[in-house]
Amino acid sequence: MTRSRARSVWTPPDDIILPNGIRVICDPVAHVDSAAIGVWVRVGTRDEPPAQRGVAHFVEHTSFRRTRHRSASKISRDFENRGAYANAYTTKEETCYYVRTLSEHTAEVLDTLLDVVLWPTFEKDDVEKERSIITEEIRSYEDEPEEHIFDLGEMQLFPRHPIGSPIVGTIDDVRSMKHQHVREFHARHYHAGSITIAISGRCDPTDLFSRIEKLTKGVRKKQPPTRRSKPTMRAASHIELLRPSQQAHLLWQVPTVGCRHDDRFALQVLNVVLGDGMSSRLNVRLRESTGLTYSVYSQLQLFADCGIMAIYAGVDEQNISKAERGIRRVLQEIADGGITPAEHRRALAQLRSGKLMSLESLTARMTMLGKGVMEQSRPEDPRETIEAFESVTRDDVARMAQLYCRPEAWSTCTMRPSAERS
Repeated sequence: MTRSRARSVWTPPDDIILPNGIRVICDPVAHVDSAAIGVWVRVGTRDEPPAQRGVAHFVEHTSFRRTRHRSASKISRDFENRGAYANAYTTKEETCYYVRTLSEHTAEVLDTLLDVVLWPTFEKDDVEKERSIITEEIRSYEDEPEEHIFDLGEMQLFPRHPIGSPIVGTIDDVRSMKHQHVREFHARHYHAGSITIAISGRCDPTDLFSRIEKLTKGVRKKQPPTRRSKPTMRAASHIELLRPSQQAHLLWQVPTVGCRHDDRFALQVLNVVLGDGMSSRLNVRLRESTGLTYSVYSQLQLFADCGIMAIYAGVDEQNISKAERGIRRVLQEIADGGITPAEHRRALAQLRSGKLMSLESLTARMTMLGKGVMEQSRPEDPRETIEAFESVTRDDVARMAQLYCRPEAWSTCTMRPSAERS
């Protein structure tokens, strides 16, 4: 009964490629009065030239400053006078500009959003203003040890590769950024072949396809995809540093396969058992049983051709050794013995319910469509994803655990408290 009800809230979206080469995906949801719109661009940190780290994020920020048709104040008024909320973010492999709006304003809001994405001007003065803002953004990340240690960990795993670079760049990177760099990066990567527009909510697909085709007239023609180099996996390493903080921060990481590999579903099941939720082994061992930490979890980040499984824990400095022994023991136990039937059932239930509940969020639905194209070249079908999770066996997870849960394979980054920065 539950599954029948869940299936009824998802039907395959309307998916076309416009004559100009832009892909548009429309997911009509009749029972709502709003829409989530996302413009996805297949470009991110890993596409940046070595001398221009942070430029993809700089483009995203500065696009809202000025376009051929709107000033920054007009952009914000055109969104907010209609009650719409717009934002954007950059990842290692894609950039997303998105807006939530009432469906009655979809046409006008879409016009403004596409203007921001397609026709920014990147004036020198605007780049200078954004330089200061991004510098403060970097400082805010560095003031958050839990955020900062993940950046450090990626640099540790992928040195000399753009995946290891912080998305926002460094303060020195931002200081050296020229407005020509920002303009040229946008011109090179924002073309019809790299753009997907995804819409979920109350909408008329036929009307939207026609409207978007008119709004994107004149967009740069499709170009060959950017060639991305695959990072070289390196041996486990261990670093320790000092940062002003109230507690120590531990990050353990191991490289994995990427989001296009068949093992990704078994890896996600393993991650749930390892450190996702109150019943996870890490939470039971390090928090509930021993009281060593308030926050401990594992997470999985999958790129196109590689990935990272990570464990984070925040502990009192005096408990670093105990926490490390606890993490090592959990990893070794799961590598040697796999997972229990109860853990298997719980992980599948969590993954299934999380996917089904996300269908009640328009933003999550839109993200499944756009990110699915970025990662798999087609919109994600949640029913297929759930079937893939349910086909994962305990033996599949045991194989993943034997591959990735040997403690000696994990790199570690330890941040100890200090009154001064190291």
